[in-house]
Amino acid sequence: MHDTRAKNAYMKAERASAELRRGGYVMLRLNNGEAALFRGAEFADGEDINFLSRLAGSGPLLVLTANRIKSLQRSIRQGWPAATIALPARHYEQVFDLAFGQARLDDDLSLIAERSGSLADHATRLLRNAKLLPAALMARLPFRDIAAQDRFAQEHNILALEARDLKSYPHQPGAMMRIAARARVPLAVAEDAEVVMFRAEIGGEDHFAVLIGKGVDLETPLVRLHSQCITGDVLGSLKCDCGDQLQAAMSLMAKNGGGVLIYLAQEGRDIGLLNKMRAYALQDNGLDTVDANHALGFDTDERVFLPAARILDALGISRLRLITNNPDKINQLEQCGIKVEERVPLTLASNPHNEDYIATKKNRTGHMIADKGKN
Repeated sequence: MHDTRAKNAYMKAERASAELRRGGYVMLRLNNGEAALFRGAEFADGEDINFLSRLAGSGPLLVLTANRIKSLQRSIRQGWPAATIALPARHYEQVFDLAFGQARLDDDLSLIAERSGSLADHATRLLRNAKLLPAALMARLPFRDIAAQDRFAQEHNILALEARDLKSYPHQPGAMMRIAARARVPLAVAEDAEVVMFRAEIGGEDHFAVLIGKGVDLETPLVRLHSQCITGDVLGSLKCDCGDQLQAAMSLMAKNGGGVLIYLAQEGRDIGLLNKMRAYALQDNGLDTVDANHALGFDTDERVFLPAARILDALGISRLRLITNNPDKINQLEQCGIKVEERVPLTLASNPHNEDYIATKKNRTGHMIADKGKN
């Protein structure tokens, strides 16, 4: 079990994420007493910015990630994850466009690069984990007295969060997965199938595994890690190849005596469905999947496969043959102690709607994809 402090820290971070998702404010504090109020920039308008500035007693700042800054044709020091922009009143109504739209950063808006571990960095990371745009409206508190900050937060009914509580927040839910339920579920590709539900001991998303085949051999099984894709898996979208990969992987397992599908709640490479639709809109305007993610402030791929490794541990699987074209899945599993004995490629035909998507995976994210023609 996780120790009490780690669990309490995680629960505070979860409450902060929930508060941010409803458009609320959070007070974030570093060990040195530096503190700030912030909320998601996607909820802000001019009235909100004035309110935040009056409440905190300092000028409003817009916090953007390095990827978002680069998409706006500006740059910051290499390796620094975020930047703050002091907002003059005349720019208040531009906040949403600066955070998400096709706006241009005016030359009179100065950028201050922010180090890893800064308030700005922590704010964007927490927003990212809440599946919000990683852009924050922030105002620093002009005093560092911790007792006074706590009174301030209590008086204004604002959740206070220590930055140290966020140190391992994204990875904590996946660190210890337990079986929560299991049931037989006959599938079209394999009537002998069992769904095993997994839940993290301290909260987070539920994931599941599907054991395909009667008495599937777990010594070195065929395994597929599949990240949730509602548009592809459920709606049959032609824009990606996710649904095709899912069905092809399960069919391959069924034809080869069985296997294990691990279905991870990581919609849109873990940026969430709403942000995936925002990325799709940018792709409609000519960006590829990588540049669309960066334009929203996200990394190329936000996924962490630690939950998959812990699910494999719980199933007693330490060696496997992995059905994948993605080298990052292999690397992350092996870093978690899972031995990938063989990579089993998935080679599927493209269609006119996903040709560019597949080309981007091959040319920009290192996927090992062989050509098979078009549907």
